[in-house]
Amino acid sequence: MMIDARWSNTVRSYVNSITLMQELIVLAGVVLFFVGLALSALAPKVIALLASAGAFVYVYENIRRSTAGTRRPQRRDADVVPHTAELRSAGLDDHDADEDDALERSPQAPEIHQTPEPPTDPKERPARPMISEYQFNIDDFCEIEEETPGKETGARSEFSLIVRKILSVVKEVNFAHTVAFWWVNREKKQLVLENFVSDSAHFTSHRRKELGFDLISQVAHSGQPRIVQYLSASGQLEALGYYQNLEPVSSFVAIPIFFPRGSGVEAKPVAVLSLDFLSDDLFGPESMNILGQFAKTLSSLIKGYTGKYDLLIDSEVLRSIGRIREQMKIDFSLHSIVRSLSEETSRLVPWDYIAAVLFDERRKAWQIQLVLNRMNDGYVAIGQEIDHAGSLVGLVIQSGVAKLLEDTTVLAKPRYYHAERVDSTGSALILPLNSHSRCYGALVVECKDPKSYSESDARVIGKLVESAAMALEIHALNEVVNNYVLMDETTGVATRKYFMERLHQETQRGKDYENEVTVVMFSIDGVQDQLARLGKDGFDFVLRNVGRLVKSFIRSYDLIGRFDFNRFAVLLVNTSSNEAYIWAEKVRKNIASNVINLDQRSFSVTVSIGVCGTLSELSDMELIENAGHVLSKAIEAGGNMVRVY
Repeated sequence: MMIDARWSNTVRSYVNSITLMQELIVLAGVVLFFVGLALSALAPKVIALLASAGAFVYVYENIRRSTAGTRRPQRRDADVVPHTAELRSAGLDDHDADEDDALERSPQAPEIHQTPEPPTDPKERPARPMISEYQFNIDDFCEIEEETPGKETGARSEFSLIVRKILSVVKEVNFAHTVAFWWVNREKKQLVLENFVSDSAHFTSHRRKELGFDLISQVAHSGQPRIVQYLSASGQLEALGYYQNLEPVSSFVAIPIFFPRGSGVEAKPVAVLSLDFLSDDLFGPESMNILGQFAKTLSSLIKGYTGKYDLLIDSEVLRSIGRIREQMKIDFSLHSIVRSLSEETSRLVPWDYIAAVLFDERRKAWQIQLVLNRMNDGYVAIGQEIDHAGSLVGLVIQSGVAKLLEDTTVLAKPRYYHAERVDSTGSALILPLNSHSRCYGALVVECKDPKSYSESDARVIGKLVESAAMALEIHALNEVVNNYVLMDETTGVATRKYFMERLHQETQRGKDYENEVTVVMFSIDGVQDQLARLGKDGFDFVLRNVGRLVKSFIRSYDLIGRFDFNRFAVLLVNTSSNEAYIWAEKVRKNIASNVINLDQRSFSVTVSIGVCGTLSELSDMELIENAGHVLSKAIEAGGNMVRVY
């Protein structure tokens, strides 16, 4: 019963000492605690639980201080009240619960308790210590909207903000001078600063530093925590490595942060948490349990955000592959494929130069097909042949294995060819364009900063390269098929290869029999607007309609062929340039007046036309080039017209 009474009196005294404001803070802490348990997202859960714990600690500290303040005046009156031993010898006990029995057993007890020395001055009377009124603000326990990471910030910024809040709590709990969180990059052999909280104005401004022999690097290598109770000022800068000037730091502790893995897997630290203190011998092994709990929290946070970041990377790669495929639907050519691949690569990794190398069937050599130069300084040129046997790109094409160059300052072989004028140094990533059957070339990505790329970057870009390599293989197979196909599948006219064969035959016949041969080349005006408005399928319908209309105006021994995506060529036998001009004007007017019906829409298109007839000793290739030249002039002049060479 004595124990129950003592506990009830203690609880009653604590309850009576709590102010209304403290009760509100306790209520807010309870609400935040249950909200934190109910939340599924890790970041809000951690913040809610930390705020709840802060509320309880604040109220507890205020009550403890107020209780200590009320006991001090009682010690001043110790000369009035006899010692506990004297009370017990007189038959008295020091428990309030036995006060009545003690008074009955000892005749001296009433004199002791009934004759206290009254204070002469009310100001000297022991009073309850004044507790300053705390102005409760919900912002102290609830996240402000401006500080909450939004959707547009991404997982990286959100993780950095939460880590900084945890570091702030670690600093306050351990009374530290500086708390910092360091990533361990073993591929690049670097420590990367994620975030820090410090009272110092001389913390380093560099986010990266090499793994060396400082205390943080030792923890990263060994995976064991490190405690230094007495840190000498002479070796502080070398031992810590993150201050620019000497700081009054006397002790240091660092603990490893691990990524949660299954049993049987060798655990290596992925990060290091470091703390330093102004006092020596302030942090001991008995306090390591506190940091251990923070380390586990950070480890769980890393696991959750690593999965989220990987999903974001995969999502971005999928979007890039989707954009490549959409572009190939519009223009399925070698240039379009490598252009889309290079542009999407520039979205995913840092770069200063991007180049694509493909095999040229006409020149029978590997050459640079495309170059993106962000710096606009000296680099290789488009169309330049590479040294297949004596260059790094040629080596990658031969082996079919990607090559990662962390530092291009000293290279055993040139990038492309021996006479190249590439003065920039840094890092490079060379990836082969491999399909299931062959290698179609290589993609080269360079950055002026050393160690800019890692194996994970190679895997990410490798997914784009695989998609582009499959497109190159399909394009090559289409070329093989087109060599044996006479008619274009989309428009129903002759293929380019068959048209060039007939043109060569007719020009030779014209020279032998002195007959005139004329080439008429035309294209639909505003092709980009048409594609944007109608789409690829709708524009194919327009091409079929125009091709069918032109085909109805030619003779049986003339020929119309599809020269490229938006150009048709017509071979007119025994026709002079003037006659071809009259014929072309007739075709142009009929196309402009022709109404096309597509998906409940009616519209018409116009064409630009270039005409070139055979002059003295003109070859078939010269006919095509001249017709294409005057066609370009007609397009530049506004379109919907006929120009004659």
